[in-house]
Amino acid sequence: MYVCFLFKSNQLKAVGHASTIPVIFGVNESILFGAPLILNQIFFIPFIFAPILNV
Repeated sequence: MYVCFLFKSNQLKAVGHASTIPVIFGVNESILFGAPLILNQIFFIPFIFAPILNV
């Protein structure tokens, strides 16, 4: 939800602002596919291993 304040580019800020309401209700696809979260190697490793370690 606070992603819109951290990004520097206007395009990613727009994705962050547009996804605040869906994220509150648990719909996270707009952040996952709108921001380059899936294709970024730095974020990909914790995205895969954090749920595994939480279980």
